[in-house]
Amino acid sequence: MNITTESAKVLTVNHYPGDYLQLRIAAPQCARHIQPGQYLQINDQRWTVMRKFSEWIDCLERSVKSPMESSRVNVTGPLGEAFALESTTPRALLLGGEGGIAPLIFLTDVLRHRRPRSKLMLLLYSQYPFPFRTQPSQIMVSGLPTWVTAAIPLLEDWGIPSRLASPHELPGCFSGNVDELARGWLEVSQGVADVTVYACGPATLLADARRLADAYHLPCQTVKALPAWLHLL
Repeated sequence: MNITTESAKVLTVNHYPGDYLQLRIAAPQCARHIQPGQYLQINDQRWTVMRKFSEWIDCLERSVKSPMESSRVNVTGPLGEAFALESTTPRALLLGGEGGIAPLIFLTDVLRHRRPRSKLMLLLYSQYPFPFRTQPSQIMVSGLPTWVTAAIPLLEDWGIPSRLASPHELPGCFSGNVDELARGWLEVSQGVADVTVYACGPATLLADARRLADAYHLPCQTVKALPAWLHLL
């Protein structure tokens, strides 16, 4: 693993619902190597990575101390386990829980640019407010309840179906776990063997994802979401 430490400039800081912060930093060395599922240590805090570009990285984290815009921070990474993307299947089912929003958006962004392109489906659960304004999806998905329409705006822009689950009876959101939603989608999916399951979140969600994949004899990759305060260096 190509772990580097560099001084990075904070380009932007954005505050979102659910006590989320989005941080854009100019960290070209880390951007060169980081992969979906991995994270950065910025000063003394862990930050999940949501997207990377050639010269900067977008991070998203909840309940962390915000650095000042235009300040400089010490960045170490990439750290943690990455999803293995050497071989992909024609379709991918992404399941996320707490701490899994940013890594799965990062994974979606990478997979949508691969050729041949995989057909993707992202299902997210959160007990906290989502860090974005949900919107009714314009992308039809078979096997899901017709009233489950809440989607991620960014993925709508990318033309990728997504659905959201929450225990708080939010409009358009499913009230159960994402593996329940996924099971309905898999039941009506033809040629289900061409799906890889990717999951990121707490241990309970990862266990649910593995059981789901085993039930349908599908390959499964999981990355455990770690708390932002956990220091591993």
